[in-house]
Amino acid sequence: MRIKKIISIIGLLLLVTVSGSIQVNADIRYTTIETAADQVRDEVANHASNVKVYFKTNIQSPIKVYEHFKQELTKETDNSSEGDYLYWDIKSEVPNYVYFPVLEKGKITYYYQFDIDYDYYTTLKQKEKVESRVEALIRRFGFTQKTSDYEKIKTVYDYVCQNVQYAYNMKDDIVFTSYGALFNGQAVCQGYAQLMYKMLREADISVRLIGGYAGGELHGWNIVKLGKYYYNIDATWDSENYQRGYTYQNFLKGDSFENHIRFDNYSSDEFYANYPMAKSDYGKGTNTLSKKSTIAQFKMIKPRFKKVNKKKITLKKVDTGVKYIIQYAEKKNFKGAKKIKSRKRNVYLRKLKRNKKYYIRFRASKVIQGKTVYTKWSAKKTIKIK
Repeated sequence: MRIKKIISIIGLLLLVTVSGSIQVNADIRYTTIETAADQVRDEVANHASNVKVYFKTNIQSPIKVYEHFKQELTKETDNSSEGDYLYWDIKSEVPNYVYFPVLEKGKITYYYQFDIDYDYYTTLKQKEKVESRVEALIRRFGFTQKTSDYEKIKTVYDYVCQNVQYAYNMKDDIVFTSYGALFNGQAVCQGYAQLMYKMLREADISVRLIGGYAGGELHGWNIVKLGKYYYNIDATWDSENYQRGYTYQNFLKGDSFENHIRFDNYSSDEFYANYPMAKSDYGKGTNTLSKKSTIAQFKMIKPRFKKVNKKKITLKKVDTGVKYIIQYAEKKNFKGAKKIKSRKRNVYLRKLKRNKKYYIRFRASKVIQGKTVYTKWSAKKTIKIK
């Protein structure tokens, strides 16, 4: 039950070092981090050994900058060879960089140049063989428009559990890949989960590869969308169950997935809001959102004003049963701000001084399953009292 990517990440953070100083090069176009990632994603997906990216940002920390770039590079796209598949196919990455600060319009902008060396678990030829075999398998399964998502997930799960055995010999890194699972019939959890991801994406199922711990060891598994919610599946553990003649114990499980603990990036409010988990296992009556997903979705709301008119403000409805917290102050950072709490969306501001400019923002709170939860703050609005 091994994954290897996390070890590479730890090593990466220690390898990031400044390489010197540079000057602005008029021949280089410095873009945003997001644009830079878009520009080289196809290169990395096609196993480029080295890429160079140039971008500018207000983030000073090189480690944070590179983590942001890496997240954008491996974000989910319409291509099943990108996203999580690409992330877990990268064996190691060694970025060298230089950057310099420039004062622009009263603020410091950091210009970065990254020169990144990549190593992959598979060769490009092996990757292409996986793509060809997976496409053939999906055709062989004969899915049609009438095939339910459950049938698709179960068919793929059965195939992987029945045809892949756990690789206890980890001397060859190919066991960490979908290639090892598909062509050698042996893999560790990383290979199982990567193959599940690839096949389900090709079958038009929304799926993610989750990294974390299981049974006290590093482990990888998947979540899949079925209906409105996502469920946990662990083909690694269930392949062993199947091969011992037992029934599946880790198929379409709710958010309380026994002995499985996610890494922080897969258990953040943002992740849970984007990938809402079912409270209970699939098929056990009418399902609902898990507590963590319910809280996460509320916390990620960014409320908006409906109207701001001098002393009276009108708020757009956030949800039922909420309390609104309005802050207004003369300073942008809301130091010394006055506060109003209200369950109504029409609110009058009090004790405003003439000829003063005020900054206003608000958020909502709600008690969810015994816990008080807050949304994000709205964007700031301004009013001036004459």
